[in-house]
Amino acid sequence: MSFWKNLFGKKEEKPSLDPLADLVLEKLKPGYLLDYDLRTWQVVAQHYHDMGDGYRREEWELRSDGEIYFLNREEDEGVYWHLTRQVPVDAVDRNLRNYIREHNDPPETLDYEGVHFRMCSYGGAKFYRNGEGPPQPFLYWDYEDEKREKILTIEQWGDIEFEAYFGQYVEEYQFTNILPGKLSS
Repeated sequence: MSFWKNLFGKKEEKPSLDPLADLVLEKLKPGYLLDYDLRTWQVVAQHYHDMGDGYRREEWELRSDGEIYFLNREEDEGVYWHLTRQVPVDAVDRNLRNYIREHNDPPETLDYEGVHFRMCSYGGAKFYRNGEGPPQPFLYWDYEDEKREKILTIEQWGDIEFEAYFGQYVEEYQFTNILPGKLSS
């Protein structure tokens, strides 16, 4: 009977992609490809941050030619996108780690790559690698430049681990040619 069922039975249909509804930034998945700034990037991971009070920051890890960037989406009185790359904490300020340990917070202003930044938000959050638990708690301090175009984020993981991310706000229209794909092994 199963032979006949396999031969003449109903085939399982794979869900099809709606190119207008599914190939948008907020629905990116690992393996997808997209173009930004004249380069093709592959989504290699999808994470999220639980910022508390119902706020969530989506994060896609993008790779192109060995470089890794992070595309973030958050909603707070509108949808905001920013694209960052990890930078050495000591390149931001070589005394930043000690300053945070002594004062429990970084300074209100920081300078990086000739840009003056002012702290605009801070708090505690939980990081979900690949969208799954267990969550990893961390502290963050977000900075913006005066024009609100560039951003700098300092993160503290545990007592002694610090990370820094530098980038800019971006718009959805800057990303084109979104295509589904699979991660290569």
